[in-house]
Amino acid sequence: MSVTMKDIARKCGVSVATVSKVLNEKDLDVSTATRDLVKKTSKEMGYVMNALARSMKTKNTKTLGIMMPDIKNAFYTDICRGAEDMAMKSGYSLFLCNTDDKIEKEIHYLEKLMEKQVDGIIIIASMERNTKMEEIQKVSVPFAVLNHNTHYPGCSVRVVADNENGMREAVNYLAPLGHRRIFYLAGETVLSFQEDRLKGYKKGLSDWNLSYDERLIAKTAFSIEASKQYLMDHGLPEGVTAICAGNDLMAQGVLQWARDKNIRIPDDLSIVGYDDSIFSRVSSPMLTTINQQSYKSGELLAEMLLKYIEGFNEIKEVLLEGSLVIRGSTGPVRTT
Repeated sequence: MSVTMKDIARKCGVSVATVSKVLNEKDLDVSTATRDLVKKTSKEMGYVMNALARSMKTKNTKTLGIMMPDIKNAFYTDICRGAEDMAMKSGYSLFLCNTDDKIEKEIHYLEKLMEKQVDGIIIIASMERNTKMEEIQKVSVPFAVLNHNTHYPGCSVRVVADNENGMREAVNYLAPLGHRRIFYLAGETVLSFQEDRLKGYKKGLSDWNLSYDERLIAKTAFSIEASKQYLMDHGLPEGVTAICAGNDLMAQGVLQWARDKNIRIPDDLSIVGYDDSIFSRVSSPMLTTINQQSYKSGELLAEMLLKYIEGFNEIKEVLLEGSLVIRGSTGPVRTT
């Protein structure tokens, strides 16, 4: 049989009201000695707070949900860690849902989180989208979104990564090193950041009076295996001396392909990733990449969402700038 507040009150020799005050942290009028006794006794007796009953009284469950496309991708786990740390700091717990980049699974978890009466939801959108399904989906709790990637009505707050300038910075770093044919191996997605990065790639070329060539653009899945397989099947167009990859996982696939082909990095080919995940720091050579402030974006998503829930947030959208991190996978074009 579960332990009740009445059991604790009886053992401590105090009223049930006093126990309730202490366990609900509304004990300013309770002496320190009594407070310590109640807390010690409740712990010894194995008392567990009934969160459901508490939420029915307070209309608040002190829980958030977060949906991410791929828990194996370190970029997303960094976001989740930032959100979790902020939630814990504010007295909230975080429920994690992995959508496997499927819109049906994303909507399934969205509905389940609402059934659990979470106070808010953070959505890191799956790569697969369905505008019609999203537009008719009612989200009954406040929610935050990374980038302009969903069509659910009523988004409360948003954190936007500056993907356009991130990719532009990558090209602007490579061009003065002598790279004139820069291959962009993008990921397959309809999400808006893809278009922003392509704009940045084109602007970077324009900054250096380099012509845009559609033959230097390709798309594949955001994975090590997919990018490696693409290069095994298609190779690179003639004259390419640098590759910008859609994320750090894809860049790892490029590195593996290059090793198999005895292509020296960065002597024969320079590689720039995107995200600055843990993968960029454990590869050989370590990866030049664009830092998207993934941990910070998770912190901000949770912080802004909690402020919205509590009625204090006036900022609806924050833009996070990326920055180039230069490591060993890039260098000047070799002259012969």
